[in-house]
Amino acid sequence: MAKLLALSLSLCFLLFSSCFALREQSQQNECQLERLDALEPDNRIESEGGLIETWNPNNRQFRCASVALSRATLQRNALRRPYYSNAPQEIYIQQGNGYFGMVFPGCPETFEEPQQSEQGEGGRYRDSHQKVNRFREGDIIAVPTGIVFWMYNDQDTPVIAISLTDTGSSNNQLDQMPRRFYLAGNQEQEFLRYQHQQGGKEEQDNDGNNIFSGFKRDFLEDALNVNRHIVDRLQGRNEDEEKGAIVKVKGGLSIITPPERQARHPRGSRQEEDEDEDEKEERQPSHHKSRRGEDEDDKEKRHSQKGESRRHGDNGLEETVCTAKLRLNIGSSSSPDIYNPQAGRIKTVTSLDLPVLRWLKLSAEHGSLRKNAMFVPHYNLNANSILYALKGRARLQVVNCNGNTVFDGELEAGRALTVPQNYAVAAKSLSDRFTYVAFKTNDRAGIARLAGTSSVINDMPVDVVAATFNLERNEARQLKSNNPFKFLVPPRESQKRASA
Repeated sequence: MAKLLALSLSLCFLLFSSCFALREQSQQNECQLERLDALEPDNRIESEGGLIETWNPNNRQFRCASVALSRATLQRNALRRPYYSNAPQEIYIQQGNGYFGMVFPGCPETFEEPQQSEQGEGGRYRDSHQKVNRFREGDIIAVPTGIVFWMYNDQDTPVIAISLTDTGSSNNQLDQMPRRFYLAGNQEQEFLRYQHQQGGKEEQDNDGNNIFSGFKRDFLEDALNVNRHIVDRLQGRNEDEEKGAIVKVKGGLSIITPPERQARHPRGSRQEEDEDEDEKEERQPSHHKSRRGEDEDDKEKRHSQKGESRRHGDNGLEETVCTAKLRLNIGSSSSPDIYNPQAGRIKTVTSLDLPVLRWLKLSAEHGSLRKNAMFVPHYNLNANSILYALKGRARLQVVNCNGNTVFDGELEAGRALTVPQNYAVAAKSLSDRFTYVAFKTNDRAGIARLAGTSSVINDMPVDVVAATFNLERNEARQLKSNNPFKFLVPPRESQKRASA
């Protein structure tokens, strides 16, 4: 009997080990990509006040990077209903202005109506809530895991928001499928169809309900101390499914916010003043920059002292969760980190700039290239990169570890391309202006350049370069010194004449 038990346990252990090994091998194989594609969204869910488009997270490119991508469009007076996710998000505002809010459990309600409103109105109800923030075009918004998020468009221009969800985050204790937990409505969950493709049967019964729908009415009546009519509204009973996740607000929202400062320039212009005082600090370094701007290496040095003090002296009082800054503008109106007037500009945001990203383990980059200008071949040291084209088109080439070209094609507005960690990438603009945003899966994402000054070739001794590439010494010198640019390379004279 003892021998039989031991044999059974050994067999179970062998099966478990085999399954675990197969799972690990399967995950590793996701990044053995021989071909990449510039992808468009393949799912579109329309709502009363806008629409949500999603890319298939089961695509091998997204599974390799463990991310999901979506795009939301909000019309005027449209509210994206509050929801939370099983993984952190980075949201880039491609177009428009509006308000957003997050609800952090345990944080105080710091926005409240004035005491005077109670007097003269017979004890009128005074509203209070957590902080409401203003967003504008070019902003990156950081949304932590499980935090309730909503956004609202109060302008005529539609808001377009690109959202990356990092399902590979250690904060996600579920599987790699992104999930939206809505607090209201009975709309279709935007990633639900992909769960069905994976055979997720447990979530198919109630395809369009919110988080309150699964509770019994009497539970909610007791918990909230409200009547059944309010509970029915809370659960979305008898609500028109066409209202969806983005609803129209009749007459607009009335929320407590500080008065906006007088803008020095028209709303939406590049010189528009931001309502956040921190934006002044963001613009100050531009007074000390040369015309060509600063490189990422210079930016790292600029933040090194500040970063070291945070790493070694962080006592939790510098920035609490309740007062954390949640957004930073990296659009065309912000001060670039890399700038060449003939080539373009690059602006990055890391946890050195926006400390909350240290919690999310994400960062981002906004780039703009003039026609025929390029960014040199380079690779990401410690992150996957998801490039989303905002405007125009460019030719990109991506090379894997075997020296094979896995992508050689155009990336045009509205498409996304995943560049896995350490894969080399270069791009040349085919439009008068090509702009993009890159989401990166590390809060301190770094790059290594393969061409130009401060590149891996330029920083090696000339004899090593000559021996490595089988060159004469003078040819090695040319390879090291002929490109005087660090990252952005302007078009050659012949290309300028051809485009003129």
